[in-house]
Amino acid sequence: EMLRSLVGSEMCIRDRRKINMKKVRVLAGLILCFAMIFAMVGCGEQKNPEKEENILCGIMNWQEPNDLGIFPTPALGEWKQYSSLTSMVLDLNAGNVEYLLVPASVASYLKAQDDSLTIAPGGAGVPTEIRMAVRAEDTELHQLLQDGIQTLREDGTLDDLIDTYITNVSTSGAAGGSQADNEKTYVVGVTGDLPPLDYVAADGVPAGFNVALMNAISDKMDAVFTFVQVEADARLSALSSGKIDVIFWYGNVQGYTSERDELLITDEYYEDNVYYVTKSFDMNRILEAMRAQ
Repeated sequence: EMLRSLVGSEMCIRDRRKINMKKVRVLAGLILCFAMIFAMVGCGEQKNPEKEENILCGIMNWQEPNDLGIFPTPALGEWKQYSSLTSMVLDLNAGNVEYLLVPASVASYLKAQDDSLTIAPGGAGVPTEIRMAVRAEDTELHQLLQDGIQTLREDGTLDDLIDTYITNVSTSGAAGGSQADNEKTYVVGVTGDLPPLDYVAADGVPAGFNVALMNAISDKMDAVFTFVQVEADARLSALSSGKIDVIFWYGNVQGYTSERDELLITDEYYEDNVYYVTKSFDMNRILEAMRAQ
């Protein structure tokens, strides 16, 4: 009798354990279900670009002075700053920013690569002059560049280069360094973030309009230039430290000055504007907001 009682008690305990385990499984299932529901709701919560406070415009510091000093607010929404053109365009395609403010030449280049983009002029306060900068003590190099730019302007070469590499958005040729009898070699910094003015080709070699310009100056002035890639936000420190000798200077916006005591700036050799670029956002909203400013 005692044995039956013990066996019965054991079976009762096992039954209770089974019931408790079922309760635990049911509870765990409910928790998992609610967690999945909350996760799905969270993933579905996307910013509504209809609200202006949710609109973002991508911008890089191409210019001198800083772009944000020249353009304190975009036409709509808020700025989102980037350190590279590649990451900015990736965010545009992913919908993380609604539109971009870029140089007109860059806008045309991007449009040539992706016809689904919409581009339009980005307002007054421009044109912007494209120049070169060297260290203040490098007066001989500065004069060489000045003379080279003037020579190319007078013989029509500069206009031909603009037509080839900017107007017609060429993305081939004009890569590598130049050759000359002059023993002095100057190192030119190329950010690669300003196509088609300058970019880095698929093989890793700096290329574009600015490289073609330097090669043409080399031919005319018997100078040697080599090209290295530098980060856009590190170009000034690379120049001042002597790692490079020349940088391309996207500056001197109308009403602003980019002159610095530590630099010698050449005459302008190309005049650019600023454009807005969108992927799927309504460009008319941007233009209307710009007109209302």
